[in-house]
Amino acid sequence: MTNYAHVQASLARGWNTWDTRSVLTQVLLPDALGLSLGLKEYYRGTSLRAAQIGRRTEGAETVTLGRHAYDGGYTETTVTWAGITIRVQTAHAGDDLVVLVTPTANQRKSALLTVGVAYLWNRPGSVTRAGGRITAEGPGGAVQVFCTAPHVEDPYTDVDGPYLAMELTGAVGISTGRARDLPEIARIVAGASAAIGAAGTDPLAQHREIVRDAISWNTIYEPARSRVITTVSRLWNVGKRGGYALFCWDAFFNALLAAVSSKELAYVNTVEMLRALTPEGFVPNVEQGTGRKTHDGSQPPVGSLVVRELYRRFGDRWFLEECFEPLLSWNRWWWRVRRDGDLLCAGSTYFDPEFPSPQDIPRIHQHFGATCETGWDNHPVFEDVPFDQAKSLLAAHDVGLNSLYAADCEALADLADALGDRQAAAELRERHAVVVAAMESLWDEPSGVYRSRRTDTGLPTERLSTMSFYPLLAGVGAGERTRRMVSGLLMTDDGFGGEWLLPTSPRDEPVDVGEGSYWAGRAWPPVNFLVYLGLLRAGERPAAAWLAEGSSRLVLKEWNEHRHVHENYSSVHGGACDKPNSEPFQTWGALLSLIVLMERGEVDFFEKGDVI
Repeated sequence: MTNYAHVQASLARGWNTWDTRSVLTQVLLPDALGLSLGLKEYYRGTSLRAAQIGRRTEGAETVTLGRHAYDGGYTETTVTWAGITIRVQTAHAGDDLVVLVTPTANQRKSALLTVGVAYLWNRPGSVTRAGGRITAEGPGGAVQVFCTAPHVEDPYTDVDGPYLAMELTGAVGISTGRARDLPEIARIVAGASAAIGAAGTDPLAQHREIVRDAISWNTIYEPARSRVITTVSRLWNVGKRGGYALFCWDAFFNALLAAVSSKELAYVNTVEMLRALTPEGFVPNVEQGTGRKTHDGSQPPVGSLVVRELYRRFGDRWFLEECFEPLLSWNRWWWRVRRDGDLLCAGSTYFDPEFPSPQDIPRIHQHFGATCETGWDNHPVFEDVPFDQAKSLLAAHDVGLNSLYAADCEALADLADALGDRQAAAELRERHAVVVAAMESLWDEPSGVYRSRRTDTGLPTERLSTMSFYPLLAGVGAGERTRRMVSGLLMTDDGFGGEWLLPTSPRDEPVDVGEGSYWAGRAWPPVNFLVYLGLLRAGERPAAAWLAEGSSRLVLKEWNEHRHVHENYSSVHGGACDKPNSEPFQTWGALLSLIVLMERGEVDFFEKGDVI
């Protein structure tokens, strides 16, 4: 077994919330035995078979995700639906699973809790019920499932296959392995809850909890390739994405977030994204369960920065060897395909999809596809930039893309040094020098900041964005320019300052930030994180501390009100539930908390200089 196969095998074991389709399903790996909780209410005769956070359809359940240990040793969630509210807590008892379900609101006729047991994903095994016990027989042996309340015979319960059903007149328990009474199950759950701890009102502990739970709840088992992965959002995996979706720069951020507590999970999130490399040699914007890949374009190249940090932290040479070639291929692809002069432009290359997807219709070889390659989708900074059909490029040298590409060259050269590949290191440092020198053309003296410049007119783009601070991450603009950018624009109330940080557009621009759509006028966690790293590199410690404080304020507002960690936030009022296109439990929202943990010295990422 290879090193990487061993890592995957070590993760894909035991009971956990592996099935992306419902937060109320526990799955035992490697056999894929699933234990799925559901509800039946009698006033409308409807059933809830799967629960997700963030569904907005009429009559959808409301889910509050609680604490979740990385290994599934303890989980808790609360679901409200059709006037019924249940709190579900799970814990491990050795190799067994115990579940405590406590109703806190009910209908006059008590709801029915259903416990469906089946082998998922067409894995081999048989399941039978006899009285109040279910027996599952699979490759790993027999597993029995017991409940603490009498089984209710209801042939109209909406469950496929063998199940147990219990009337929710009070708390009920479920256990595998052997029968346990309710007090024993409650004791096991209480012990697991105490072991994982609770943050309470301690802000630093809350930030640690946010990082852990954002990753743990979105880590799933992807059965088509028999792998553990962390996706950006459980809800995003289902429906049009066919079961899972890996987004490029999101996956690398997920690896960094996972590395706070789990080396193995950090490794799989990195490697699986790099294994999505296209035949053209780049990491696609997205790979998903339908078989779709974005062969037209990529996303910001942050992979080498993350891999360098993981290698610094853990020192596993095999991991570096696994990652280096696809990272180098990706770096060369940018220079070969997206280069215009000595700088890059975002683009979207034409291709004929074998199975055309409606998701590709608005993007292949079009303006929107090219803006998606920046990671900033529909931000107004691109409004005045035409798409050059002949070159398949936006007609602008993008300040954000070039900054991250220069940083990628630098980080990848350090990795080449660690591997003893002098030729690749020299190639990358030469490319880095070319890009850094050319970026001086992006300095705009009147506005005192770096900004994207159009290749057709030679003029700066009409609008600004927070990407204008990305050059700091590449070591560009050190000294007086940095001080001018920070004091004159970043921290000013009419620039990018204010209470809720960071707006993606300056506050004095004519963007209706109150009604901004998606990227326009919102605050985005990866932007805060990259700007924070740039401030650290530039030695702007007071500004970095200011941004960390603002990031803490932003993420804790929704966390304390709803226990949400969002994809994006309002830069006006700090909330996030105001927009339907802000996922309420999305992994990279936890980057705001990672900033705080780094600032407080809880995590030592990016503190060891620029070389390994």
